[in-house]
Amino acid sequence: MTLKSFHLVFIACSSALAFLFGVWVLRSPALAGLPRLAAGCGAFAVGLGLIVYEAWFLRYSRRPR
Repeated sequence: MTLKSFHLVFIACSSALAFLFGVWVLRSPALAGLPRLAAGCGAFAVGLGLIVYEAWFLRYSRRPR
């Protein structure tokens, strides 16, 4: 496994984990109100940011140098 492929797999797993954490927080009865909503939305924002970063990294790594 090359460093590039490891990076892609790691970022994909991280974004999946962020989305799963967001779902878990929003369904958790331990938190209530604004903290739960903020944590859930923050986790989804991180997941989307990681997807955007992975797309940028794929385009950047395919560019000829």
